[in-house]
Amino acid sequence: MNKTLIALAIAAALPVAAQADMTLSGSVTTKLLNSGVIDTDAALTVSASEVLANGMTATATLDILEASKNQGTASLAGDFGTMTAGEIDADSAFQAGDVAGTVADTTHGPSSTASTVYGIHYAGTQAGLSVAAQVNGMTGADKVATGAAKTTQMSATYDFNGVTVGYGYASGDATNKTGENGGVQAAVTTFGASYSFGDLAVTAGKASTSDNSRVSATYTMVVDALTVVAQMDNEPSGDYQIDLTYALSDAVSLSSEIDSTAGKQTTLVASYTSGDMTASVSKTDDGTTDASVALDFGNADLTLARDGAGTGSTSVTYKVAF
Repeated sequence: MNKTLIALAIAAALPVAAQADMTLSGSVTTKLLNSGVIDTDAALTVSASEVLANGMTATATLDILEASKNQGTASLAGDFGTMTAGEIDADSAFQAGDVAGTVADTTHGPSSTASTVYGIHYAGTQAGLSVAAQVNGMTGADKVATGAAKTTQMSATYDFNGVTVGYGYASGDATNKTGENGGVQAAVTTFGASYSFGDLAVTAGKASTSDNSRVSATYTMVVDALTVVAQMDNEPSGDYQIDLTYALSDAVSLSSEIDSTAGKQTTLVASYTSGDMTASVSKTDDGTTDASVALDFGNADLTLARDGAGTGSTSVTYKVAF
């Protein structure tokens, strides 16, 4: 056997380092307003995942162009649960135990729906018991070191015979949480329970920062093409919300929402779908009318929209994703 064959045999016997599967994705969005303003945003994400020899899965995600700052997460998942470090939800561990919804989600601002900070988060489930814990670093909503105080959160929920009970705890200093809105803004604990039987779901709970207990009931009914969802809460003063959806056909649907928390505001929405096109018109009882037409071209989307709030504005948005 010559030296070349010997070398090949030795190389074949040696372990080969595994290469994680890497995915590159992103998008470019351009929005043109009737005022002449042009807004262009770009996002680029690099993600990788690898199944380790011990059966655990390691993943990593890096948002390169998000808000002109590098943001990312790294996680390890296995039978023990999932550990995530990096960019995490600001109150994920606490909200996991707030089964009655006694404390609202923390957000970047009144009109936002999400809030993230840098920290470490763990979640796992064993024998029906789910636990979660996290530590938020000294970072605010804008990922700088002066935005929010360091906080510790933990929760536990247990499900038995359709009844779910939960407990959540979060430490924090509201005066140091600039840039964040609502939600977990101070040291708070919560305890609650939920139960579903048939079409009716009932939750009840109390948070240490609230003088009132929260009780909520939601009833869902589906009759042919009509869907009715009714919800009532005891706070702040017996608020209720009723959602009605009726499918006239596979392409046309009508929906209505009555919400007492917004001053008994009523919203009517009509939508039409045909192939790659979706059109919708919504109107509230204050006279505001919004309308949009969206075309789905696969990796590209084109949307024409009118926002009826205030003086009203029209925009054309083109987004390409890869």
